[in-house]
Amino acid sequence: MCTSPEVELALGHGVANRNLVSTGDRFRPGERAIAWTSIAGVGAGFIEHVWYRNGEEVARHYLPVGAGRRWRTWSRHQLRAGEYMVDVLAPDGRLLARREFTVNPPTDSDVDAGC
Repeated sequence: MCTSPEVELALGHGVANRNLVSTGDRFRPGERAIAWTSIAGVGAGFIEHVWYRNGEEVARHYLPVGAGRRWRTWSRHQLRAGEYMVDVLAPDGRLLARREFTVNPPTDSDVDAGC
């Protein structure tokens, strides 16, 4: 009998003690985003985090995982304005999880007018 892997994909601003901190999918241009994955039920090998911006691949990270327990792993990416998507791929290439988010360009209210 084949079981599906247990996968959690979350976005945030940092990692402490292998856990994601400052979670959320609101980012500004120039910030670094973290894609954090908790995974169990896949064989030993590598999962992939594939980052896309405006439909084009901008980064691919190969992250080692093992069999028999839950693994927590993450990748980072420096952001620019655009539409982002992060995919988590199994060692056999299957899509396990996906997150999408938007990084909006700076607005006038983001700029300090220097009172």
